[in-house]
Amino acid sequence: MNPFAKTAAGLFSVVGPESNDPLEAERICSALIQKLSEDPSRNLDHRTWQNAVQMVPNQVESATTSQTLNRTMPLGDLPGALASICANAVGGGKPPANLTKPISSYLSKYGEPTAFNCLILDQRDSAVIHLYLTCLNVADGRGSNFSITATLLSASLNLSDKQTASRLAELFGRYGPPSDPPYYLRIPS
Repeated sequence: MNPFAKTAAGLFSVVGPESNDPLEAERICSALIQKLSEDPSRNLDHRTWQNAVQMVPNQVESATTSQTLNRTMPLGDLPGALASICANAVGGGKPPANLTKPISSYLSKYGEPTAFNCLILDQRDSAVIHLYLTCLNVADGRGSNFSITATLLSASLNLSDKQTASRLAELFGRYGPPSDPPYYLRIPS
């Protein structure tokens, strides 16, 4: 890693079925992107991302965990390792195959990022949206060792609850799907 350069990256992704109308997850993602774009000086700050995600109303089963992972790998494998951590959050230890590769491809453009925020909204089930926010900080170790601090925030939105669905439609209904590649990925389920 270059000790004189710090690269921070952020990625938004929605996982869900193909649809002619925007998924509710896409509308929420679009609103969060707009919220985070309001202050360019803080739009890659992990605390700003966490606050924005926690402001989405009617969350059930919300949890935040932090852990430090020590990894040894060849230098070029850092994007793959970070992508794997983000995908593992979604898969509960078994990352969906279609997630790791696009995230890794996105990250490889940044070489060796020292910070990465990844928000994934999973709406493979039409009745539930799962939100997964992974904020990663990478510190240099000796040789090819890296210390990765991961803060994971996960939450669920129950769309089968009429009050929840109504509230989300009221807040996010005017938003369309995000259209800001490469910072936004739409991954079909």
